[in-house]
Amino acid sequence: MAVSSILSSRRQASMYLSDVPEIEDLRIRFNPVQAQLIPAHVTLVREDEVHDWSVFETRIQEQLPIRLTLGFGCAVRDENLVFLPAVLGVEQFDDLRHRLLSDGIKRPRNQTPHVTIIHPRNGTCTDAAFEEIAQRLQPFTTTLSEISLIEQTNGGPWVRLAHLGTGSNRQ
Repeated sequence: MAVSSILSSRRQASMYLSDVPEIEDLRIRFNPVQAQLIPAHVTLVREDEVHDWSVFETRIQEQLPIRLTLGFGCAVRDENLVFLPAVLGVEQFDDLRHRLLSDGIKRPRNQTPHVTIIHPRNGTCTDAAFEEIAQRLQPFTTTLSEISLIEQTNGGPWVRLAHLGTGSNRQ
């Protein structure tokens, strides 16, 4: 009798931060498992918000070029979660999500843009780690202009399925 394997996959749309190497340095140091799974990013849309990814991709194409400028504040710790919250550009982030997800009947749920440094799923934050992260990461602004459609299978690394736009630029 053959054993069937069930593949579990997740999709989302993310905007990668390619211009802030100190974030990747800290992620590799304090949360290497997560850093190997996915680069530093802002999640734009989660898998449960999209019913048809081909329609969603078309909506993104219709919005190009995209320029989303986000200002990130100081690191925040919530037990083993450490992240950089967006403190500027949140309204533009919400507007972009609305344009991509709105079905004309209801607004998409609220989602706070942020960059995760330590993910509690596979990382642990000590007081010393948080102190170093907080000292090394100063508030900054970056402009994101690329949306990546990505997929994770069986908890493995996220793979980019499509790149839509032109990238990011730290200011």
